[in-house]
Amino acid sequence: MKQTLGFGLIVLFLAAVLAMDCAAQKAPADSQFMAIQSVSVLPIVDARADKKTNVNAEKLQDKVVKHLDKMHYPAGAASTSGEAGEIIVEDVEKPTPSYVKKLGPVNERWVMVIFLDDVYYSRTARSSLAGTGGSNVAELKGFLFDKDTGALVWKHKGIGEVKGLGPAGSEKALDEAIKAMLRSLPDRPKN
Repeated sequence: MKQTLGFGLIVLFLAAVLAMDCAAQKAPADSQFMAIQSVSVLPIVDARADKKTNVNAEKLQDKVVKHLDKMHYPAGAASTSGEAGEIIVEDVEKPTPSYVKKLGPVNERWVMVIFLDDVYYSRTARSSLAGTGGSNVAELKGFLFDKDTGALVWKHKGIGEVKGLGPAGSEKALDEAIKAMLRSLPDRPKN
């Protein structure tokens, strides 16, 4: 009995240490992120090679805005990509300050570009036999720019996977991809 109790206390201690470590992994917001007054989320760039799955890009843009607001980043949906015109991934992965300054509305300092890389439903023989109904997968890539400095200040990829919902589960997979993508943004205190 004592041995079981001792083992249980060790497991509890290790779980507490791991929980503290996981909580500490998300860095607090630095002054650059605290300076953000408002993020302008540009229209979603549909960069998918296969566009069989229908995705409402405006609804996806609104969901990104809502997630940012929940994270205490004031955000709004922009109706235009600005003077930059058509946005391609190569331009934002290695941006020049002059290009960054052309992104989004003229009066906005902080702009976010989101690429929809993929949305698909996969039904494997194994999932069919197990009765899980396959998986819905969504992949997004996000970039945050400071137009005043012309700098890329944040980028991250998010993958969402939802099992067992059938082909109609792509919206839930997109929600999970948004959360995974934005999870790496530093915490901001509630105003």
